[in-house]
Amino acid sequence: MKNVLITGVSAGLGKELASTYSLHGHTIYGISRDKSKVDGYINHIECDIEQIYEISYKLSSLLNNVEEIETVFLNAGVLGQIDFLHKVSMIELERVLTINALSNKIIIDHLISHNIKVKQVVAISSGASKNTYTGWGAYSISKATLNMMMKVYAEEHKDIHFLSISPGPVNTAMQDFINKNIDGDKFKWKKKFTDMKENNTLPTASSIANNFFKLLPELKKDYTSGSFLDLRKI
Repeated sequence: MKNVLITGVSAGLGKELASTYSLHGHTIYGISRDKSKVDGYINHIECDIEQIYEISYKLSSLLNNVEEIETVFLNAGVLGQIDFLHKVSMIELERVLTINALSNKIIIDHLISHNIKVKQVVAISSGASKNTYTGWGAYSISKATLNMMMKVYAEEHKDIHFLSISPGPVNTAMQDFINKNIDGDKFKWKKKFTDMKENNTLPTASSIANNFFKLLPELKKDYTSGSFLDLRKI
């Protein structure tokens, strides 16, 4: 029985990753803000990862007596304010950076410093870390930071395999937010996401989670630690 640690297990891709790996016999350790939406089979701790100085303390409680983790999914994240970057406040930029990138440093550092053997760390990234849209500045900056963080850890910790993986658009609350709240006249890219939603071409979180489960063992063998991958091109 292998241990898997997942952030953001209360909804979306994190919830489906937990379900998929649990169905295949793995023991799931999960972090999220909302315990009420977390399935009972998950060993869970409530933790708002924006409060970065609480993360290590919470992990100590969650991972008590855990000596080895097969896979860590750094999944939790936010889209943040969609607007021209000069209109995004430093407070908002810091919030998005903290949740999407810096909180993950605390998690990785905790695992390393507490001598928990980790075989693979998978950071859920985005194509926007490479090619952004107008208004996505905070999100793109945070995901690009996350990618580089994985490359640095890969260089410094050869015993752990690190990957940044973009799953592409997924039918989750993030897509619902874009379709309901973004001004399509101001941000022309909205049409791309609206069309996918209306044409039912958005992959489900469940299908993406299954792809991760099937592909990760091969990705670990085929790609150098620290690589950025687009799941749609594999």
